[in-house]
Amino acid sequence: MDIYGLGTLAVDILRKVDRLPGPDSFCVIKSTEVQPGGSGTNVIVQCARLGAQCGYIGCVGDDSVGKEVLAGLEAEKVEKDAMVVREGMTTLHTDIVIDDQGEKFIMLDLGDAFAALTEDDVKMDKVLGSKVFYTDLLPYAPAVAALKKAKEAGVKTVFNMQAGMSTMGGFGITEQDILGILKYVDVFAPCAEGLQELTGSTDPEECRKFLRQYTDGILIFTQGKKGSIGFDEADHCYHADIYPVKAVDTTGAGDSYIGSFMVGYYLRGYDLEKAMRFASACSAYTCTGIGARFSPDSAKAAEIFGE
Repeated sequence: MDIYGLGTLAVDILRKVDRLPGPDSFCVIKSTEVQPGGSGTNVIVQCARLGAQCGYIGCVGDDSVGKEVLAGLEAEKVEKDAMVVREGMTTLHTDIVIDDQGEKFIMLDLGDAFAALTEDDVKMDKVLGSKVFYTDLLPYAPAVAALKKAKEAGVKTVFNMQAGMSTMGGFGITEQDILGILKYVDVFAPCAEGLQELTGSTDPEECRKFLRQYTDGILIFTQGKKGSIGFDEADHCYHADIYPVKAVDTTGAGDSYIGSFMVGYYLRGYDLEKAMRFASACSAYTCTGIGARFSPDSAKAAEIFGE
């Protein structure tokens, strides 16, 4: 396998509304759509659509949502041999409310299956047989166990922190837990909220200085409309602008970014700056349709990126 992932998974219930309501207010639902989602599986699906051979590790219930997750992986040709199914448990799912400008809020139903994944459930031969191991660190114990094994075996490791500390804290993960595992990570890509909460700063240079106490790997900071900033192991700084598009739904843009970055950097041999620009192009395309998996395949990515 090229890339094996372990992390979040879900089914997304997408509700288009006329506006996002404030406190004690309401909105009108214009349409409802059900799609496979979950940040971790979205990332791996983006990799697969760009031609990578991928697999995934996670735990679902034997409910209809769990079956939808597995069917979604199979449809995208993502190996699901290492997936775990727990009888009688509820699979994680989300309700995503989106307005006409593409702004959104997300309601998360954790269920009880997702966190039931244990270290013993992880098929380490799948992790160690890949070129790249990807995780969003959820669930924590099996993700850390796999990170350590992968790093020791020379497999490239990528940690994409796609949530802030309030969400991570809900899973029992502290700032020190996150900082403590960065020595096992070759690429650390935190979201803007998580980065600020970890470092106490919004300045990329200050964030770099702080994180260098814990990792000598590549740092990728996505900054929404400001594009993304990357630091290589020698602390050379690179910037990638966003691709201007009419945003319909920004759900999954970060997932598309890190998935396409891994393909560009580790599989296609792009240098860091080119891999970041490629990731920006792919994530921009994701914003032009509804749902986290409105992500490009190789042909569409080449068209957008100009290759």
